[in-house]
Amino acid sequence: MPLWIPGGLISTQILFFCKSHAQKSMKMRLVLWLWFMLFSTLVWSSWSLSPDGVALLALSKSLMLPGSTISTWSASDATPCKWKGVLCDKMNHAISLNLSSSGVSGSLGPQIGLLNYLQVLDLSINNISGSIPPELGNCSMLEQLDLSQNLLSGKIPASMSNLKKLSSLSLYYNSFSGTIPEELFKNQFLEEVYLHDNQLSGSIPFSVGEMTSLKALWLHENMLSGVLPSSIGNCTKLEELYLLDNQLSGSLPETLSEIKGLKVFDATNNSFTGEIPFSFEKNCKLEIFILSFNYIKGEIPSWLGNCRSLQQLGFVNNSLSGKIPTSLGLLSNLTYLLLSQNSLSGPIPPEISNCRLLQWLELDANQLEGTVPRELANLRNLSKLILRDNNLSGSIM
Repeated sequence: MPLWIPGGLISTQILFFCKSHAQKSMKMRLVLWLWFMLFSTLVWSSWSLSPDGVALLALSKSLMLPGSTISTWSASDATPCKWKGVLCDKMNHAISLNLSSSGVSGSLGPQIGLLNYLQVLDLSINNISGSIPPELGNCSMLEQLDLSQNLLSGKIPASMSNLKKLSSLSLYYNSFSGTIPEELFKNQFLEEVYLHDNQLSGSIPFSVGEMTSLKALWLHENMLSGVLPSSIGNCTKLEELYLLDNQLSGSLPETLSEIKGLKVFDATNNSFTGEIPFSFEKNCKLEIFILSFNYIKGEIPSWLGNCRSLQQLGFVNNSLSGKIPTSLGLLSNLTYLLLSQNSLSGPIPPEISNCRLLQWLELDANQLEGTVPRELANLRNLSKLILRDNNLSGSIM
């Protein structure tokens, strides 16, 4: 048999095998193409939704939205710009998520950190629980953050210090615990900080002085301890300082004198000691000045007579001594004068009767003496007068 015949047979078998394999390969590619087209059809609607929309839909898996809201959040939309609670810029980026008082529950998921253009996040007055995810610190464009009046707990994440453009921070009426991150207060743009009514502990960070744009600092009703840092004097734009119902101690810083526009200073129910070391001799803007239930000693500063806008003055239950300054009679807007439970001596200044708007006058439990000024009868708005436990005589009738 010629040698070429077996070769010819082998060549024929190889050709047949290659042709068969090519057909199978074509069929496989066709099947894969059909699967690809089917997959593309199924996910096309998701692919058409912008990244912000996808992030918001993912966020809604843990953040439970009411039916009236979630019904407007559709995956078939190109953008989330018409969704309830969402506001976009001209580039269709989600810049605001406002679901305040909307009956939202559940928890705030890490997907919040995917909203890179978010400027406003307001989820206040809801029933959101759990903790603040660290990913919130990725929202570097955020200017206003309001998570107040919820059921949130845990620590304030240090990553929130990355929110360098933040001007307003509201976390009050929750159950946050732990310390205030030092880095959080290193923000020159923060104007409003509301952390009151939580369970925060530790000291007020010394970095508070770096918030040079600060106008309102509300830290009351927590468990803060330690001193009020002297760096607070760098917050020269501060108008409202609420520290009441904490465990703060030590002397009040003299640097408070640098805050010329301070309108409200309430440090009731702490353990502050020493005398009142600061003063506002000129252009005093104080409207509320309360240091009740502390361990303040010394005399009532006479410079308070310069505070013509003062409405409430309270030094109840301290260790103040000396006489009541006659300069208090210059406070024509004063409605509350509460000086009880101290060691004040001398007579009641008749000049107090010049405070014609006075509604509440408490001078009890001191060492006052002399005759009660008849001029007090001119206080027509007075609804409460307490003078007991002194060495006073006479009447105002």
